[in-house]
Amino acid sequence: MKAFFSYVSKHLPALAIALICLTVVEVHLNLARHKSLNVIAWDVAGYYSYLPATFIDKDLKLSFITPQNHHAYYGIKYAYLDDAQGHHVFKYPMGMAMLYAPFFFTAHALAGPLGYAPDGYSEIYQIFIEYSGLFYLFFGLLFLRRVLLMYYSEKITALSLFVIFFGTNLLCYSTLDAAMSHSYSFSLFAAFIYYVAGYYRSPKLSYMIVAGLLLGLLILVRPPNILFGLLIVLFGVRSASGLKQRLLFMMQHPVHFLALLLVVGLTLLPQFLYWHYVTGHYLVFSYGEEGFFFSKPQLLQCLLGFRKGWLIYSPVFFFALAGLYLMRRQASHVFLPTLLAVLPLYLYIVSSWWCWWYGGSFSLRPMIDLYPLLCFPLAACLAKIASLPETSRRILTGLLVFLVLLNIGQTFQYKYNIIHYDAMTFRAYLNVFGKTERRATDTSLLDHPDYAKALNGQ
Repeated sequence: MKAFFSYVSKHLPALAIALICLTVVEVHLNLARHKSLNVIAWDVAGYYSYLPATFIDKDLKLSFITPQNHHAYYGIKYAYLDDAQGHHVFKYPMGMAMLYAPFFFTAHALAGPLGYAPDGYSEIYQIFIEYSGLFYLFFGLLFLRRVLLMYYSEKITALSLFVIFFGTNLLCYSTLDAAMSHSYSFSLFAAFIYYVAGYYRSPKLSYMIVAGLLLGLLILVRPPNILFGLLIVLFGVRSASGLKQRLLFMMQHPVHFLALLLVVGLTLLPQFLYWHYVTGHYLVFSYGEEGFFFSKPQLLQCLLGFRKGWLIYSPVFFFALAGLYLMRRQASHVFLPTLLAVLPLYLYIVSSWWCWWYGGSFSLRPMIDLYPLLCFPLAACLAKIASLPETSRRILTGLLVFLVLLNIGQTFQYKYNIIHYDAMTFRAYLNVFGKTERRATDTSLLDHPDYAKALNGQ
């Protein structure tokens, strides 16, 4: 028995990852979204569009879509906008299509032999795309585990992984909306952190090449993720003199950092070539009337508003924010400069988007992309709690358990529309708090957003 507990204590992070993956599989099996063919839908259909257009319809220009038949394609199979010349341009960049590609090709190869329509949208494609999220999440958690173990114990690492999944909206976007981009970005960023941290421990060209590929993919999945590249410059920098030394270090290793930039550029190149092929221009804004209102950021609403407030629906991050202070005296301080630079900038960009509540979603979903970095102040806080006197430790542990259970409960409420997808208010939140009955919301308490006004910054 002693040997068993010793084995478990040494493998707690791996067990946490196994529990997370089993949870994702259980939810997928329970919901069976592939049977109703609604995995490749909404934003996911937009991300995915490049693959069937290229390999099934064999026409990236979508010239087969006409005013007479567009109702059979627009928003159903393809998410595109027409530019001033009438070119059909895919709305989203191709990063997610690149990540889906191995699963698409496997499904396409198996579709005919297994009796499915090889059209890109039949059930087998839905299955493979749905489970692709689990594949990337698994490897992202492995990379995050390896970096956390550089600075924290097995116990704190396991607890951090558990809380970052079960205590946040990553749970929702790995299970209910698994094919959305956020868990993929989470995993890419976790791997990016691992390779950057590894590079500064042992400078190798191979680390910078892989980091460049990961950063390029992060940008292609969501362009604001370009901010994550600041980690390369700011990792471990604690002062102006430290920044100067970092810049000198980069100048002393020009091949490494030029290779990184080259790989980033090569990863982005297919997107520029696609735009040029379709429109004749190498740079295209494909979101039409949608855009940012940088003079009107909705920061308070994004953080504490009841429509989608990040700290309302993922309140466990109050512990991570406290950890920003605690990190100063812990080994993970190497990530603090990047956090202090990236977190406010990222929040500013996210809150300046015209649809700052990000449509039908749970909590502030763009923040998930940043969670691998936020896992370090969370771990710092958990490590501090573990060292407190018993009474304080029990109180804070109890609060943490409550917040994790609250997130699981609120994810359930979101699934069954007890928490409304875009119209919640303070009064509506109080009305449904703790309720599990479907349709429990008093609809008179909801405040539906005006999307038309939001497009004009109102």
